Parts: sequence; structure tokens; C-alpha cells
Amino acid sequence: MFEDSNICNLLKKAGIFLKLKGISEPKSDTEVLLSFVLQIKRSKLFLIGSHKPTDKQTLQYEEYILRRSNREPAAYITGFSGFMGFEFKVNKNVLIPRPETEILVENVLNLPEKENRNSVLDLCTGSGCIAVSLAKLGRFKNITASDISSSALETAKENAKINNIATIDFVESNIFNKINNKAFDIIAVNPPYVSYEEYNNLEPELKYEPKIALKAKDNGLFFYKEIAVKAGKYLKNNGYITVELNANKCNLIKQIFLENGYKNIEIINDYANLPRILKAKNG
Repeated sequence: MFEDSNICNLLKKAGIFLKLKGISEPKSDTEVLLSFVLQIKRSKLFLIGSHKPTDKQTLQYEEYILRRSNREPAAYITGFSGFMGFEFKVNKNVLIPRPETEILVENVLNLPEKENRNSVLDLCTGSGCIAVSLAKLGRFKNITASDISSSALETAKENAKINNIATIDFVESNIFNKINNKAFDIIAVNPPYVSYEEYNNLEPELKYEPKIALKAKDNGLFFYKEIAVKAGKYLKNNGYITVELNANKCNLIKQIFLENGYKNIEIINDYANLPRILKAKNG
């Protein structure tokens, strides 16, 4: 398919092919996949644009492009995804970290240090990207990361090791069930929040990601209700909770937290100006 092509021509041919297959923005994928095959930084591809990959590398690239044309996410093909400037292993057991979730991490990091923000609980940790990023960038003495999926937790532990973090306490838990009455300064959570109806209309790429980390009953509100009702018992007085939002249900979610006594509720928008993070204090 791409035989006898240099790097520039490979990228061009792959981009045309993916566009014909319905991939709306193929440029990034073609570059990510080729840099992975060649084991070089993406930024260096065009510095060696006239270089011709080996036949083995070209065949490998063709395979990856075919997989991407079937709407498999590039991150699952390479097995890695960037988040907050760090590298994270991803697989079928965990969601691919999103730029929008970086906003949640940034808001936790920006909480005032003078209020002794020492302990954090990362619920529904998945790949561990939130907990590991907070451990890398924050000054927290204690970080606990929990998930109902043992497979997800294994991936999160690998990501902690990859990023040289040995201080996170990983707990297999269905929301708060195994947290054992600990009290935290901060709870950060990106819960499953896609309703069953919304799930049916998702892009094909999202169907590769674990349903357990995406879908939620009660029209996508189940975990917001569970967390709002129970989180207060696991937060210290005036502790903070930060929650990633289903932008389509922002007002409903805000009302759920209001009804459960949280105060100073703030909604932070994402890069597309959609409501993405709810931040509140324990009442």
C-alpha cells in the first residue's frame, strides 16, 4: 500500500487513506503512528522527511494505519497516551486520558496550599493519570487511587512505576466501599457518566474503550448521585471535591450537589467552552 515511500510520502499517502475512510483529522494520527514505528519523537519526522523506512517498518505502519481506519484509537494501537506532559500506558481496560481531564488536575493543583491540602482520593482512577500527575506535580503527602476494576488498577500501578511514583495507595473499591472511613482534604473523580442513550450515539472510537468506565444508569447520573450523597463522609471539614462533568447535564449535576449540602460550587469550562469540572466545598 505504501511501498517504496519516504517519510513525507508515507504521511501524505496515509493521511489521504484515512480521510477517505472517514477520519476527520488524520494528520495527528499519521504522525503519532509513524513516530511510534520509527521510535523517534514526532517533532523530528520532518527533519528526516526524505529518509526511507525499512520494509519491515513500512509494513508495520500499514498495519497500524489499517487499524486506525477501522476507528481503533491511535493510543490503543501504540499502547501509550500523553497526559499533563507525562506518558501513560493505556489498554482496553482503561479510558484514554483526555485533555479535558487535565483541567481537573490543574484545579486540584491550584487549590490554596495555606489550607493544608495534604491528602487526595482519586476515585475511578482508571489509568491512574490523575493520581500519578498529582503525585508528580503536587506536594501531597498522601494519595489514594481506587477503582472497581482490578485490571484497571494493575494498569494504574504500572503507570505509577513508569513515572517513578511509589507513594500512591491503590485500593480496589466500588466507589467508597473499601475506603475504610478515611478522611481526605480533596476528592477528585472522573466518573462514568454516559447515559445508555448517549452511548448508542458515540463515535466508533469510543466503543473500543471499556463500557464500565463510560456508561452510567439513571440517565448518566447514577455516580454523581452516589458520590454527592457519600463523599461528605470522606472529606474533612471544608475539604474540596472536584468532579468531571457530563456537559449535557451540568445543571442537573450542580443541583444534585446543592441538595446534598455542598457549598461554594463552581463550574469550570473546558477548551470548547463547555461546562466540564464541578468544584465544591464540603458543607
